[in-house]
This record gives sequence, C-alpha cells and structure tokens, in this order.
Amino acid sequence: MLPRVWVVRWIGPVLLAGLCGFVGRLAPAHEVAPAPRYSATEIDRWLIGEIRARSEIMKNLEYLSDRIGARLTGSANLEKANQWTAQRMKEYGLENVRLEPWEIPYGWERGKAEMKLVEPNTGRTLLIASRGWSPGTHGRITGDVVLLKARNKADLQAYRGKLKNAVVLLQPPARVAPILDPTTLPKAKDEPKTDTAPRDPPQDTPRKDTPEEVSIGSWSDETRQPGGAFIRDVLAFLKEEGAACEVTDAGKPHGLLVTTGSWGTDRAAAEQGIARVFMAHEHYALLYRLASRDQEPTRVEVEITNTFIPGPITVYNTIGEVRGRDKPDEIVVVGAHLDSWELASGTTDNGTGSCVILETARVVAQLARAGQRPRRTIRFCLFSGEEQGLWGSRKYVEKYKADLPKHSVALVHDTGTGKVMGFGLQGRKTLLPYLEPHLESLKTLEGWRGLDLGRLGGTDHLPFEAAGVPGFACRQEMDEYRLTHHTQTDTFDKAKEANLIQGAQVMAVTAVRIANLPELLPRK
Repeated sequence: MLPRVWVVRWIGPVLLAGLCGFVGRLAPAHEVAPAPRYSATEIDRWLIGEIRARSEIMKNLEYLSDRIGARLTGSANLEKANQWTAQRMKEYGLENVRLEPWEIPYGWERGKAEMKLVEPNTGRTLLIASRGWSPGTHGRITGDVVLLKARNKADLQAYRGKLKNAVVLLQPPARVAPILDPTTLPKAKDEPKTDTAPRDPPQDTPRKDTPEEVSIGSWSDETRQPGGAFIRDVLAFLKEEGAACEVTDAGKPHGLLVTTGSWGTDRAAAEQGIARVFMAHEHYALLYRLASRDQEPTRVEVEITNTFIPGPITVYNTIGEVRGRDKPDEIVVVGAHLDSWELASGTTDNGTGSCVILETARVVAQLARAGQRPRRTIRFCLFSGEEQGLWGSRKYVEKYKADLPKHSVALVHDTGTGKVMGFGLQGRKTLLPYLEPHLESLKTLEGWRGLDLGRLGGTDHLPFEAAGVPGFACRQEMDEYRLTHHTQTDTFDKAKEANLIQGAQVMAVTAVRIANLPELLPRK
C-alpha cells in the first residue's frame, strides 16, 4: 500500500488509481489529470515501497523459467520469450513496445553427448555437454585419450600421425574452489558495517564470456585454454589429424557441467569442424590422471550429435519505453539479456535480470501514469545474443549510433539472484561525486554499498561504454552464481525474491534519478 503521507496528499483520480493498486490498464498519460510534482526523495520512497508491496518479479520469473524455459539465441523458445515480454510491457502501460530484429548467420540445436571409459575402469560414464555451435562426431567413435601439450605450432608436429580418433585434453585440470570456500561464507554478526561507498574498485566478479573469448571459443581463465589464433591452429590440427573431439574441464564442483560458444561466419566450415565438449571437473581430472600414466592406454567411447540450422535467422531485442515529459529524445537505457543457455531453464542467467527489468518498467510506467513522468525517456531493453558475444546490445548500438550522443547511461542487471551492492563506474571519476548525492535513498536498502570506480566486464553495458555512453553493470553479491552460471542447476528454485526486489528497487531509483537530472551524465 502507499505510505499514509501519500494517501493524504494524492487526491483525485491519481490517488484512486494508487489505492486500487493500479490493477489493470489505467488511462493513458494524456488522460490523467495533472498532478503536483513531488520531491525526488518522495518519488524514491514510493518506488521502493511499491516494489516491496506488489512485486511481480517471481510470477514473471516462474513463467519465463518453467513455462517458456531455456532461451538459446535463434531458438523458438527465445522468440516466444520475446513475444511474451513485449506483451507484459504493453500490459504495464509502456509505450513504443516493439521487437527490434537482427540476424544471426545460422542456428544450432543441442543433441546427445555421451562418453564412457573403455579401458581401464570399463563402462564408467563420463559427464559431458557440447560447446555451443560445435559439431558432432558423426557417429560413435572409440579412441585413445591424449594429453596434448603444445605452446606453438611447432610443438604440434610431435603429435603428427598420433591423433586418429583421439579424445584430446589440452590442459591440466582446473583449480576448483570448494563450495564452502571461507571467502564465500557470511560475515560474523559482530563485524562492524561501513556506510561509506568504496572508492577503490573491489575485486571484480568472475568474468562472463567477452566477445573476444567467444570468438576464439575459449571458456574462461579457470580452464586456461590456449587463446587467440593458436586455439584455432590447434583445432584445425586436430581435425586434420582425425581426432574425435576436444575436451575442456567445466571448472565447476560436484559434477556440474557448463557450456558456452558462438557461431562463426561459415556454417559449412562449422559443420566440418571438430566436436568440442565440456566435461564435469571430477571426470576430467580422472581422465587426466589415467592418461598421464604410461603403463597402459586410456580409451573412451564417444558419440555426439548436434544440428546446425540453416540461416540467416532473425532474432529480436524486446524494447519498450516510458517517454520523457520534456526531453523525450534523451534516453536512459535499463537493460538485461533475455537469451540463455539451455542446460537448464536460464533462471539466474539471465531470467532474474530480465524480470528485474520488467518490474522496473512496471513501476516507472505506473509512476508516469500518476503524473510523475520522468524528464527523459527511460528505454527498457531485453537484449538477445548476449551469451554468444553481446550481440543484441552491439546491434542496438549500431542501430542507434546517430542517437547515442543523447543517451545518458545504460544500466544492466546480469549476475543472478544476488543483491545489488552498487555500480562499477568503469573508471569514470567525475561521475562518483556527481551521482552519489542522488542515490542517498538507496542507503536504506540492505546490501547496498554504493558506487565505485571498478570496471566490470562480460555483459551488455560494454558496447555502450565502447561507444562513449556511460555503461554500468550492477555489482552484485555472487549468491551461488558460480554454481548456477551456464550449468544444469540454473533453475527457478535458485531465485531469491527478497534479493531481486532489492535489485529492482535499485534499478528503478537509479534510472528515474538519472532521467530527472538537469543534464545528461558527463562523459569524461
């Protein structure tokens, strides 16, 4: 319910709509009677209270996770999610709701991926998952496990003629932190809290895939695969020598699988490439130990089936707006990515962020209908293709290149279900003292620490940053993200409602405050 002071002061049709909980479609803004302007702090309090009292985050997240499910870029499920989120935006009263198309060269569909030991330890099943946009084995193959230790193209020549049907491991097992790592445990209750925002960037959250990483097919620093052009040389050599597949350590504890990957420019070349899989860390370590012994060979049987879908395929970003009252051509972007990987339902990566954005859109649209329309347009963007290299946000930046000088900021939520602790300002020192006074209301929220100068990577704020628009990702508590990220446990039961409500409160207050500033954010 609205706070009592608002009940007293908001008289007339606007108050009546508020008391009814803004249920259903209210009249468009031009039909709403003029309302007095309220202070920025009063608006902050209303946004925070409305989200706390009537959040629709979990209802939307359950539908997205369980009823639509995984949303691989280029899939029918992602298009279904685009259509559904556009409908939700319309129901919330957003304006200019649309699906903005762009294309991927070809699609991909996961098939089966099976591997078992033939000798020693005959019959032991090994858990694997295909890397996205990688081919299959074209049948069932039995071959030796080979540890390929090469630092350059010259080193590869030692393996010439020795890799027919081989299952190849390129690196030692990853160093995997235990789940009860002391650094992830809650702090002692008597530890003093600080109310000051950090000035020096704290340790950044683990990176997601950047476009450069995706384009070369590497996973992350955890697996320490060869990078750059050399990984392409290695894969070409493995294919030329007739190897069955390349195996990467998933780098997660307790049998968790993982996946990533992206398309290239040539579907035929991709189909003719070598199969690539991630293996559960414990099984990878076993294979590595066995293959390190010279006494007897280690052999496995593998069969992988994946399907390439002819393209080009049209995919979409879902976009809706709350138009600005006096600077409608100036834009504040509030976004998340809607696509996901499909080992699970894509809840924490990034159904959570998508539904936080929908909730932010709901309350900002409601605020506008109540006569408190922000000065600038707030544009809510659910990008696709993030998991394959930030493609949706990159396409947005390309499409709106001429309008970017009038974009004030891009705010992005994309690290799962943890509370938002602040925003990394990407080293923009002039913005720290400029923005902090406008976010005082967020100090009332549990988990909020404030702004810092840290540089966060791996999500959809980066194309904006590269184009000169301030782009800030939420700095979030990890809250099991390293366990759910790209794995088969990225499911609805991992979502924590209180944390997501807090995230929506942060996004709503920050977006409205920036939209109401006298000028665009400075770009130094």
